[in-house]
Amino acid sequence: MRLAAIVETAAERGLKFVGVTDHVDAYVGPNVLWETEKELTQLRTSVRVFLGCEADILAVGKHVVSDEMKTRLDYIMVSANHFHDPAVSQPIGNSPVEVAKHFLEMFSYACSLGFVDVIAHPLVVFSNTFDTACLDFISDEDIAEAALLARRNGIAMEISPRGFDQEQRAFRIRFLSICKQVGLKFAIGTDAHSLDRIGSTWRLEPLLAEVGITDEDIWLPSSRGCSACRAVIE
Repeated sequence: MRLAAIVETAAERGLKFVGVTDHVDAYVGPNVLWETEKELTQLRTSVRVFLGCEADILAVGKHVVSDEMKTRLDYIMVSANHFHDPAVSQPIGNSPVEVAKHFLEMFSYACSLGFVDVIAHPLVVFSNTFDTACLDFISDEDIAEAALLARRNGIAMEISPRGFDQEQRAFRIRFLSICKQVGLKFAIGTDAHSLDRIGSTWRLEPLLAEVGITDEDIWLPSSRGCSACRAVIE
């Protein structure tokens, strides 16, 4: 999963552009991003490459995004639900109500951040963390209130294969439908951690159709970072 291999695979699969979002969290700082930036300047490719990050929200009021990241990257994604990581703030209890409250507070805080472009896998319950029944305690009104905050800040919601297991699919449809009604944009992601998953968005097509998401609803990044960070386009 080095950048050259990622971009080569993307080109072979006919992608016109690709976003690279290495993780920055309590353990890994932004230097990993600047290493990718160096690799990017050495590429010659037909694919437009955007340099971003997936940065952790550690708690309400606490994130890992530096001022340099805000100005040097093309876009910033944040994760507000990495509860499998002990460095991320946990609910005060394990009841579905308490977990839902914490999920919503973390998500709403992410929606309040003006420098954020996309929220990664929003309100997805990761395996081996909590019971997905907690999602039933997040109301439509709670979702709409947070989504309106995201709209005011120009924040898009990622749609990726995360959270589309049978236990979470009904909530995902409900969540995305409310976000669309509010007028949010959506970022299409593969959450690819291996080369074979790059560009594998076909699993999302039935969902997009069910929610009524069209090309006009799709968010795309822009090259707001340093111009020296771009690959040479062939």
